[in-house]
Amino acid sequence: MVDVHIDGIIFPHTLIDLVVAINVMKKETMLKPNLQGSLRETTIVLQLANSSIMAPEGVLKDVIVSIDSWEYSVDFLVPV
Repeated sequence: MVDVHIDGIIFPHTLIDLVVAINVMKKETMLKPNLQGSLRETTIVLQLANSSIMAPEGVLKDVIVSIDSWEYSVDFLVPV
């Protein structure tokens, strides 16, 4: 686990999986750096490993995430 910085806000002890195909950010986390204005509608529907269906509230595109001295542009799905 590492500390992640998004728009100057630190999210300590964040779990990072660099081989994941989908990035998910909780709505409560999205509200901290005030990213809700960047939330775009999406028609994506995911079927999870337990066969449940998830339709995200939207997608955040090109969020700059800083880890140590590295910066990444990341897209996140935001669940309802």
